[in-house]
Parts: sequence; structure tokens; C-alpha cells
Amino acid sequence: MQVLERARKAEAEAAALKSQLKSETATSKKSLREMESALAESTALSQKAEREYITLRDSIKSMTESWKHDTDRLREEMRKREDKLKKDAESVGKKYKLLAEEMKEAHYHQTSVKELRGEDMKIRKEVEEEFREEIRQLKAQVELQSHQSDEAVETARCVIFLFCPTSCPYELSLKNFGE
Repeated sequence: MQVLERARKAEAEAAALKSQLKSETATSKKSLREMESALAESTALSQKAEREYITLRDSIKSMTESWKHDTDRLREEMRKREDKLKKDAESVGKKYKLLAEEMKEAHYHQTSVKELRGEDMKIRKEVEEEFREEIRQLKAQVELQSHQSDEAVETARCVIFLFCPTSCPYELSLKNFGE
């Protein structure tokens, strides 16, 4: 009888353990599926973030190169304008020398000194006004372009700060533009 009772007790314990094993196996499988799902989601998010980072890095690099190209082009354009102004100044200087020679020649021909002086003053004022107007225009263009460049650098800093709030290697290249 004791043997029978022990057998029943062992059978009941085996059934309870089997039920517990089944329950724990189901729980483990469910946890494993959830972990696999979370891992897949994390992997997808990580890959997406990496792609976005690469896109942003390439965009910033492209913008930096574009700004460098634009500033180089602007420097070249300003150099050409300066050369043109120098040539114009030399041309005006030559014209002025020619005018002075003509004045001497006219003096020798007994022309009216008053008429020559009036003509000389008129030409000087025209030349001076032309120079002043060209200088005003160049100054306005340089100020406008400088302002636009400052705005672009500030925009780049804002974009970099948004995406790289800690130290960022692109800050070094931006310092070359506006500071």
C-alpha cells in the first residue's frame, strides 16, 4: 500500500513537473520570440540611423566643398575686378597725360587758357565720379557677398550643432570660412 501511495504521489509530482515544464517552455519561447523581434527592430533602427548618418556626413562634406569652391571663385572674381580697375586707372592716367600734353600744345598754339582749364576740370570730375561710382558698386557687392557668406556659415553651424552637439570634425573646416 505504501508503494502504491508512493507511486501515485510520484505520478502526481511528475504530472505537476510536466505541466510546469510545458508552461516554462511556452514562456521561454514567447520571451525568445519577443527578444528576436526586439533584436530585429533594433538592427533595423541601427541600420537606418547609420544610413542617415552617412547621408548627413556626405551632405555636409558636399556643402563644405561647395562653399570652398564658391569662396575660391569669389576671390578669383575679385582679383579680376581689381586687375580691371588697375588697367582702367592706367588708361585714365594715360588719357590724363595725353590731355596734359594737349594742353601744353594748345598753349603753344595760343588757344584760350580759360577753355582748356574748363575742359580739364570737367574731365577730372567725370573721372572722379566714375571712380567713386565703381568703388561704391564694388563695396556694395562685397558687403552683400560677405553677408551671404556669414549667413551660410551660421546655417552650417546650426545644422552641425543639431546633428553633432558634441565636438564635430566639421567645425574645423567651417572655421576656415568665416572666422
